[in-house]
This record gives sequence, C-alpha cells and structure tokens, in this order.
Amino acid sequence: MHFSKQFILYLGLFFLFISCNSKTQRQENFGEISATDSRNKVIHLEQEAQRVVALFEPAVDHIYMLQASNVLVGIPEQVYLNASGYEFLSGLDDKIKNKEIATPSFSGRAISAESVLQLNPDLVILYEADSETINQLEGLGLNVYTVSSKNKEAIYLELKGLATLIGKSKRAEELIQYTENELNKINKAPKLDKKVYYAWSKGRIFSTSGKGTLIDAAIEAAGAQNACPLEMEATNISAETIYEWNPDLIILWNSKPEDVYSLKELQALPAVKQKQVYDFSPVFYYDPHTIKFMLFAKQLREWCEPQNTTAENDIKKDLKTLYGL
Repeated sequence: MHFSKQFILYLGLFFLFISCNSKTQRQENFGEISATDSRNKVIHLEQEAQRVVALFEPAVDHIYMLQASNVLVGIPEQVYLNASGYEFLSGLDDKIKNKEIATPSFSGRAISAESVLQLNPDLVILYEADSETINQLEGLGLNVYTVSSKNKEAIYLELKGLATLIGKSKRAEELIQYTENELNKINKAPKLDKKVYYAWSKGRIFSTSGKGTLIDAAIEAAGAQNACPLEMEATNISAETIYEWNPDLIILWNSKPEDVYSLKELQALPAVKQKQVYDFSPVFYYDPHTIKFMLFAKQLREWCEPQNTTAENDIKKDLKTLYGL
C-alpha cells in the first residue's frame, strides 16, 4: 500500500497532537490535591492519601479528631508509651489498644527511614524541626507534609492542609469553627489580673516559655498573662527571677505540684505558700500543639477563678465534640 509524503506528514502531526494532549491532561490531573505545609512548600498528591505515616504525636491526635484513623499505617512509638494518650485513643480504636499500628520510630523522635519505606505511605507527616529526616525521606521520593504547631494560626492552617490531603476538609472546618466559638466565649469574659508561670515537663521547673510562644498564646486565650516577659521558647532562669516575676499561679506540664513544693529555694514564693501550683492532668486532654489549646485555656481560666467550677463538665463535652463521640 502506498501513502503520499503529505499524508504521512499529516498522520505524524495527528499522533503528535494526541501525544501532547495526553501529556497535558496528565499534567492537569497531577497534583489535583494540594496543601501548603509549615515550610511554605506545596505538597501535591494525585489522589487523597490512603496510607499515612504520622510521626508527630499531635498530628496523630488531629487525624483521630478528623475521624480518619483508617488511613494511619504508622505512628510514633510514643503514642503507645504516653499513658494518658494511649488510654484515651485505645477507647477510640482497637488498633491502638492492641498496638497493631506500626511504629517506625524509636527513642523519642528517632526514625527508621527503611521502616517508613516498607509501609509504602502516600503521605508522611513530620515535625518541621526534624529537618534531617525530612530531607532523607523526600530524597527517597516520599511525600512529606511538615507541621510546626507554633501558634493558633499555624495549628489551624496545618489542620486544614492535612485534612485536604486525606479528604476531610469539611470535618476540619467544623473543628476549627467549634474551637473558635468556644474561645470567643472566654474572650467575652473580663480579662484576668493574673500572672501565670509555666514550667516545662518532667520536673524542669526552671525552664519556661516566653512571649510569642505557643504556651504564651494559650495563657492569653485564658484571659491571663504570661509571667515570663522574655521572647524566648526555652528559657532557663533562676529562682531569683521567679521571685522577681512573682506569678500568681504556677502551672505544670507532665510534672507534679510536689516537684515545686519540694524545692527549698521556692518555698517563700507567694504562689507556693498559697498552694497555687497546678498540673494539667491527664496531659492528653490539654495538648497545646493541637486545637485542644482551647481546653488548656479553659482549665487555666478555672484555676485563675476559684469560683469558676464549670471547666470539668465543659471539657468532657468538648472532648465528645472534638472526637465525634
């Protein structure tokens, strides 16, 4: 069969057009789902993530609030080791109770890249500070979404971004609207003339969080003020400095009041003498790295107002709403 050169040229152009059109269509479809992470990097997925490795505990918590625990194939080992979180999540998910979800991490935030790869995730969620692990996993071709939880705005944006990537945008909007409504109730109440000193976890009483930090924002949300005027995240101070600041309350994270009362150098501090030392318990309820910073604010507000005894019932109601119970 004989074809003219002109016909062959037309045929070639036709197939070139089909090929280019197909390539363009693939490019349009690629990354139909996208979200910007804490690095201001846009993460593209061809479809909603079905297999997620979340290696930052607050991100795991948010996934349960988003009612998307079915996507979790990997979590931090700490989820099983932290008693209050394990107890609560075990009531929501038998896979947590039976420790069936893989833990490709060990000794805190140390992560096994090989173990992560074996889980074949569509998406990996990491804390922004874990830059070495982020680079390693992205170098292996994995989609990494980072979170910082550095303030309220970041928590909201990162929750929305995560929700978009796993197909739970509507639920994220519901959670954020509920949190804002509850915070507005606190904001309508008069500001408190109370200075609050926050002590870091595990008995680190002389380490605190200053202005502009997540803890500072949670204290302000309660209507109180941070006793620490320094603009630093991990501030180590002396007993003399605490006396100078003279806080009305001391609040503890993953520590016990006895850790303060047993310190001879603080026994003359008015807040100590007046037994104004409180610990968040169980800590899982009040994690300020999640939208539960609202519960942190509610509990602190009650400690600042001895006549206020509504926080316990409010928090129980909030937990039911946040987790869809």
